[in-house]
Amino acid sequence: MSPTLLRPLFLRLSHAPRCVGQRAAWLVLLACAVVLATVGAGARQRVRTTADLKSAVQQLAALTAGGAGDDHERAAIAWGYSERLRLGLESPFRLIEASARDPRLSSNERRTVSWALLARVLRGDSHEVDAAALDLLGPWENGRSAAGEQHLALITSVVASARDPRAGELAVRFAYTLASAERLVDGAATLLAAETAAMIADRELARREAKSVVRSARGADPIEIVRVRRATRALYVERPVLLAPSDEVELAAIAMTAPLLDSLRSMRPMAPTPSQNPDTSSRLDASATTLAARLFDAGARVPPVAPLAVTVQQYLPLVRSQLPRIADVLKRVRSPEMLVAAALGRESDRPQRRGIGRLLLAAAVSVRSLAQEPVWFEGDTLITAPQVAAMLGLAGIAFDGDVPSAWRPYLLHSLADGVRDVRRVLPTLRFDGLRMRFRMHAPADSALAMHDPRTRTIHLPVPTAGGTLIHELAHELDRQSARQLGLAGYRSDNVARAGTGRAGAMAGGGGRVGASLQALTYELSEPPRDLRPRSDRPAEIFATRVDWFVAQALARQGVSSGFLTAVQDELLTGHVVHPERLRSTGRTRSLITALEGMTTVAPFAALEQEPSVQTLLRWALSDPLDRRVAGDIVRGDTRVWAPNRLIGAPSCDSEVSGRAALVRLVAETRARGWLRQRARWAAELERPAWARSVLGQAPWSEETARQRISELRDYILVELATTADLRAGLAAHVAPVALEARCAD
Repeated sequence: MSPTLLRPLFLRLSHAPRCVGQRAAWLVLLACAVVLATVGAGARQRVRTTADLKSAVQQLAALTAGGAGDDHERAAIAWGYSERLRLGLESPFRLIEASARDPRLSSNERRTVSWALLARVLRGDSHEVDAAALDLLGPWENGRSAAGEQHLALITSVVASARDPRAGELAVRFAYTLASAERLVDGAATLLAAETAAMIADRELARREAKSVVRSARGADPIEIVRVRRATRALYVERPVLLAPSDEVELAAIAMTAPLLDSLRSMRPMAPTPSQNPDTSSRLDASATTLAARLFDAGARVPPVAPLAVTVQQYLPLVRSQLPRIADVLKRVRSPEMLVAAALGRESDRPQRRGIGRLLLAAAVSVRSLAQEPVWFEGDTLITAPQVAAMLGLAGIAFDGDVPSAWRPYLLHSLADGVRDVRRVLPTLRFDGLRMRFRMHAPADSALAMHDPRTRTIHLPVPTAGGTLIHELAHELDRQSARQLGLAGYRSDNVARAGTGRAGAMAGGGGRVGASLQALTYELSEPPRDLRPRSDRPAEIFATRVDWFVAQALARQGVSSGFLTAVQDELLTGHVVHPERLRSTGRTRSLITALEGMTTVAPFAALEQEPSVQTLLRWALSDPLDRRVAGDIVRGDTRVWAPNRLIGAPSCDSEVSGRAALVRLVAETRARGWLRQRARWAAELERPAWARSVLGQAPWSEETARQRISELRDYILVELATTADLRAGLAAHVAPVALEARCAD
């Protein structure tokens, strides 16, 4: 209803009777008319926007098929945006904003590409995963594994149907972790399933948020809404949710885990179909080959994306063994555009698809830490090294001569943003006397970045330094603390060199800081049988823990800072931190105490958090058991442990919590895995009844397997609840959870 049609209502209302009831009725009628008019106008605007989005998709197809006038590079860049979106190489909304501003495209092309990308996100045409990447993960039967299509369909159904896709993503991690412990799937399945679930969750969240963008546009430019939401970190898909999951996400994930694990248990290999083994031997046509070559050259002129560049290098041995003809090209890849141009259309059979599919999957997941990074292009606001050094309190910032001058403003902005973000957590962190040096090559073999304690210089190789900043700043903080005590090198190293006990603490200046640094050195994921330190250097342990601490603190505020840290969560640890170095991240008090003795820690970050459910899962799976007793149970002799079954038995009057239910599921999984492994060890003709029952071999009885699993599960729960060797940081939380887990039926 238009304003012209509403005018008679206003006139009628002005001459309405003075009766209060009648006037109120007219006001209600007017309000309804206004609402209907607004709704109708909004619906028409959405229809027009949808039509424009569809039209943009067609225009983009024509642009990339026929070229951008006489400039094939612009067509290649437009094609690159489309392929990067399809493969999930960058946040879809960051790609939308970037394409709307890219000076390498004309103004009409910018609108065409950005609107087309939004249209494709809206219909879920992003974050594609090649099912071949999930081949050979199991379950196995008669020498054949379940196909990648089976795993991909299962993961997609769980994540896409979840109310919060992040909960579905977490459930996939839990289920595949347990399935690996149960020996249903290969050890590599946990990470590959987690990467796949991350992609599917990002696709589903992006699709839902694209709908919100279009609804909110109301005739305005939806691309501007994307820009505003990115600037305010309002997009859920770009937040590091699983680094600090909410209770709601955890509980929903736990509730989905058991049914998903049952689906994996019942999964059987299917006969391959033609669709699973398509003939992909055809190469790109001449036009696409030209686009790929030009896109590779264009991508070489933009600043490197460190997580992607490092991930590609890590996968080179696999690619070289399966696709040697593109290995030399991949060696030079350092940006998403270069990866698209190098990898697409090159595979020829299923094994080769598996190799390139896993590379693309890992590369796509690696860049998720950059989802909130601002868009930058050559020619954006310029800033000089002296200006940034003065703003950050640095002694200086230098660039080697071979660092392209066009990249330097981007690197300076990234450095400034990273320091700004770390000061959210460590607000008084100072860098007096510290220097930064950007260079094109690493100062030492395999070093992504390096802190030189002698000259107090942080060396930042441009191709690999993104995500390493907090790690190197932690080294500087460690060095500052040592200098204040007149010590050489790093304070954490001094503590470790002096040994254990009071001597070690005094070597670090004594007090709580020295004792806390010493505690960090000896924290292990398994209970230590003595006080032997880890093989990692203490200074590296400290820097790694600071990296994790800062990333997790920022995540609680919905912030990710890609140049500062590449950590995504406990499983997807990024290209800087090896997962083994995060085995004890459930304990933070020692680190907080050490940091508080070196600098100020923001109050929100200083609050010690309850161990995450992922930490709990890792602990419950790794806690050692008495193999002799477990062996007795497997053989059917429960006399050794039976009297202990009632020790500390809870009343079981209250409902079992989600975490307790998960711990019980872990115990059952470990029991199944233990039994399955020992059943396979027995010669087929000599397998006892319980072994045949566990493996489902005739003649067998389900009851026999069920009894053994139940007995071994109960023993594991007793051990988890009563062991005296629980680590000091987790004992107060996990022991009661394990005790409660014994209540579940």
